[in-house]
Order: sequence, then C-alpha cells, then structure tokens
Amino acid sequence: MRAGDVMHLARVSIYSRKDISLHRHDFAEIFWVESGSGTHLINNEEVRLEPGHLVMIRPDDRHTFTSTRRGRGLTIMNFAFSFDTVKHFRKRYFSHLDSYFWMGDLLPYMISLSPSLIRQLSRRAEESFQFRDSVIHLDSLLLFIFRSIADGKDLQADSQMPVWLRDAIQDFSTPELFRQGYAGFVDSCKKNIHHINRTVRKVLNKSLSDLLTELRMEFAARQLVITHAPIKTISSDCGFNSLAHFYKTFKKIYHVTPSDYRKINQNVA
Repeated sequence: MRAGDVMHLARVSIYSRKDISLHRHDFAEIFWVESGSGTHLINNEEVRLEPGHLVMIRPDDRHTFTSTRRGRGLTIMNFAFSFDTVKHFRKRYFSHLDSYFWMGDLLPYMISLSPSLIRQLSRRAEESFQFRDSVIHLDSLLLFIFRSIADGKDLQADSQMPVWLRDAIQDFSTPELFRQGYAGFVDSCKKNIHHINRTVRKVLNKSLSDLLTELRMEFAARQLVITHAPIKTISSDCGFNSLAHFYKTFKKIYHVTPSDYRKINQNVA
C-alpha cells in the first residue's frame, strides 16, 4: 500500500502462475472473482476458483493464483487493509465468532456469492478507489461486504432454493423492476411463470404474489428510514398506482402506517 493509505484496491487479471509469485504479507486481504476461472494455490493446497467466489486471506496465508482458461484469464478484485482493522472489527462485531479472518483451519474462509451481489461489491469497491486514505470509506466497504455475506447466507439457508431464484430475489430490489411487477421478476428468473410459482410455493411456502409484495415492502421500509423521500414517491417506486393501496399493504405487513413507521424509526432520542 502507498504511504498514507488505509486500504489498497485493485482489479487484477491473471493469465499464468508467473503473473503473481507465491507470497504472504502482513496485512489482511479480501478478493472476489469477477470472471474467468483458475486455481488458488494456498498453503500448499489447490482450490478451484470460479466467478462469485470470495476469499478472506489472513497474514500467515501463503498463496498465489493461476488461470485455467488460456486467453481469458482470471479477473479478481483485490481489497487489502491493515490487520489492526480486522482486530477492531472482531472486537466490535464478531467477538464470539471463529469464522472469516479468525478461522484456525488450514484453508481461509471462502464463500460463493451470486453474480448480482458480486457486481454490487465491485461497484462499491470502484467507488472507494479515490478514497484509499479514508478510514470511513474503509469501514463502509468492509461493513458492506460483511453485511452482503450475512444476507447471502440468509438466502442460502434453505438448501432447496435454486440459484436462479436466489439471484432473482436479490436482483428484485429496484423501482424499475418493481414497476414491471411479475414481468420483471419472471425476466430475472429466465423461467416460465408456472415453474416459478411452483418453486416459490415449494421452497418458501408462499405465493409468488406474496413474495413480490414482501420484497416491495422491505424496500419501502428501508426508504422510509434512510431517506426523506415523500411517501407518495416511495409508493410509486414500489410499483403502486394507488397510494391508499400502498398504505393498506404496508400496514398489513408492518402493522403501522408508512408515516408512523417513519416517525418511529427516524426518532432521535
């Protein structure tokens, strides 16, 4: 890292083992695979890498990479920072957890995330490129990563949930898709509507209509708390043509009106 930097961010393309020599370092590192495939040579073991894999490297880990697809390479986003930051995060958020950077296993922590989540991580990392000397941006990016992993685990908790459904649920989180309604969700799934209905009912024990309503209301609840956008605007962003229908739907799920929910959650003691 450069003098004065609190973090290092880089997008790296690897085509052979010669591109990055076998090494260890005195800082923590997180990387995720954006495209291509390859092998992670880590602590004398070989681990297959595919798009979506995220790995947390500890200071004592010794590793390098090689690509397995000639010509295409392996492209990763690399995020490095002081191990003192890791200690701080453990004390504040993970004091009773022996996972992530604190695993005692031979191999470091590794998880597979959805393509949409990997794109979100990369966008957040790109936004942080110019703030490499900012502790606030370092903590913000790390919290986003840990939160994304936790949310991803929640969706993966049911082993019956197919990847296409998990990805569609994560993608269905924008006003553009909310306004498209069923059509937007079906397009994300790339499956026919009858198959989607059956799968949602089997895996989540609810109708597709109820699922999409819950996802819209979760978005609405977040917007009510973190923004000052007019409720009418939030209603429209959630795909509702009727403000009265939006109020009725929101109250059915959260048992208070949108305006009361905002007052309760934005109240500063």
